Formats: sequence, C-alpha cells, structure tokens
Amino acid sequence: MKRIAFIGGNPNAQSFNSSTEAEFSRAGNNTGNYAFWNAVDRQILGSKEYFEGWGFSPEYLRDFFDVVVLPSSNFIHPDRDMGVLANKLEKTGLPVISIGLGAQAPKENENVVFKPGTIRFAKVLSELSEKIVVRGEHTASVLDSFGVRNVEVLGCPSNFTNLNPKLGVENEVKMQNLLDFDDSEFSVLVNIDAHRRKFSSSYRKFFEMFKKGSFEIVCQNPIELVSMARGDVWPGDNSHILHQASLWCPGEDLSVLRKFVKKHFVTFFNAAAWMEYARKFDISVGTRLHGNMLAFQAGVPSSFVSHDSRTSELVSVMKLPTCSWESLEMESIRDVVSMTNFDGGLYDVNRKFLAKKYVDVLNSYGVTVCGDLLDFAGNG
Repeated sequence: MKRIAFIGGNPNAQSFNSSTEAEFSRAGNNTGNYAFWNAVDRQILGSKEYFEGWGFSPEYLRDFFDVVVLPSSNFIHPDRDMGVLANKLEKTGLPVISIGLGAQAPKENENVVFKPGTIRFAKVLSELSEKIVVRGEHTASVLDSFGVRNVEVLGCPSNFTNLNPKLGVENEVKMQNLLDFDDSEFSVLVNIDAHRRKFSSSYRKFFEMFKKGSFEIVCQNPIELVSMARGDVWPGDNSHILHQASLWCPGEDLSVLRKFVKKHFVTFFNAAAWMEYARKFDISVGTRLHGNMLAFQAGVPSSFVSHDSRTSELVSVMKLPTCSWESLEMESIRDVVSMTNFDGGLYDVNRKFLAKKYVDVLNSYGVTVCGDLLDFAGNG
C-alpha cells in the first residue's frame, strides 16, 4: 500500500474531551467537512498521516510519502487565494488525488473573478493529477476557462458512504410514505446556513413549518453556534448571537435563545456519529448539502434545497432529491415532501455509474481502493 499524506482532519479522532475552539479549527471551520473526509478516508486505503490545514512541510511530504490525497471543498472561490497551497503542493513533487473540488458562485454560469493564486492552484493541480475529481459541470467550466481540462465530474465522495445498491429506491418509498403525515407528526432534521443573514426572512417562514412537530437544527458553523450547541457558555454581545436571537427568538432576551439552542441545536465532529443520530428523524431538509447527504446516506429521506452553484451542480450530478428555494415559502413540511423531485431508481443507476468512473480515477494512481467500493462499482 502507498504512503498517503491526507490533507484534512482525521475523521476517526475523538472530540469529547477537547475544546470547541480546537475542534472547530481541526474541522476547517465547518463541521460538514467531516462528511467527505470520512468518505475519502474509508475509500482509499494505505499508511496515512493526517495534516490539518496547510501548515505542512512540503519537504517532509516529499521525503516520506508516495501520494497526496486532497479531499476538496469549494476551493475555487472568488474570495479565496489558494496560492499558498499551490506552492506547497508543487514543492512536494508528488501526485495529488484531488477529490470533490468545487467552484463557488451565486448562480451557475455567472461570471466571477478569481484571484491569481487560485488560478495557479488549479493549474498546479492539473500538472500533479491524473484527473481532478470535480463536483459538477459548473466547476469543470470554470477550470476550463483557466486552461485546466483533465477533470472528471463525479459529485461528492460522500455519495458513496452507504453502498446499499437500493438506497435511492428505499429512500423514495420512505419519502412517499411521509405524505400520510400531518405537520404535527413530523420529526425534522434541519440543515440550514443559520448564520446567513440573506436567508433570514425565508428561514423564519420555514421555522413556522417545522416547529409544528419535533425538530433539531444541525449546526456546522460559525463557532458561536457550534459552541452553544455543545453546551459552552458564550458571551451574548456577539453579532452572530444577536442575529440568531432575532431569527429564532425575536423580542426575547438572550436567555431564551440559550434555552432554544440547548434544546434544538446539535453539532458533530464525527460523520459516523452524525449519521447514527440522523436515523431517528423522519426527514432531513435544508440548504446544507453535507448535512442532508449524511442523513440521506443513513437512510433518511431528504430534500436538498439548492440556492447557489455549489449545491445546484452537486444535486444535478448525483441526481439527489431536491426542491426549489421557493419551497421554503410553503406552508407545511408535507408541501415540501410533495414538491421534492426525486427518482430513486435513477439515483441508484447513476450512482453506480459515477462509482465506476471514480474507481477508475483512483486506480490510475495505483492506490488501494476499499473492497466494498470496488464491489459496488463492479470492479471487485
């Protein structure tokens, strides 16, 4: 097996006895990163060392490893400069397996300007990679504009977490059964960008829907919410906290918000624990793709609300269940269920097709692919 430098947090690390600040930093300031770190860690076998952040020594990687595995997020972002990572990867001289790379824009096909360091990062990846595994056609188009064309559009590796070949069909049946529920009967796992102020009015209306039954809100960031969800004490004069108070408990003092968060917010620094917890809910709904994906992979019917290029291209490539942003304006969770577009059979067939292409990419690097994924893709 190859010696692997894994650029990302160790998805098997324990967090219960560590501070929120340390764990949030380890999570790359977004706990949703554990969804794809966990997937890639299980899919590619070898002798691994985990490098949290970009503080690694290129010389150390060059001398002690055979390949760099880079589980990627929306690195191609107009507000990011990826030049530092580009320089470090180039200095290693090692092949890089970049998986799940995404380009960020408010809408697909919307022209945005990227920083020179980010464009250079894409070109360095191209030079060091057999193929760059990207999230969707939008990302492929952006990279093409940089002159980078050795890409494979495969969505997110978290799509191959639960390799039940009938996962889509089974989740579709469960979703259809929810049409017999009324709103007071639903147990909803809510995955939303609760800190994003531009969504506040829609979230308030959404809240009116899911509060009729039981619900919990998965908190991925910012640190203020993650801290309160873990039971930490946080000062109340922070802008994030004040925004949450106006969103969930308008007109109330901060003590009401703290009780609300303690009762309804939950956070995770481990994908397996996240999935296990998600199993008890009837449905997962929201704008957070990785939160919904982990629930979906746990066998929970989910509705992915697309609102930007990042989520839209992933939902499209993987054939995930989706409802429009306007669904947040509906009056009931049952309405969301009825308006969610999903073909479970198509999802299952498409996922097997994507898995075959994914395994072909991994095999081109000579790494050891886990047996379950090989079998699922038909390569076992």
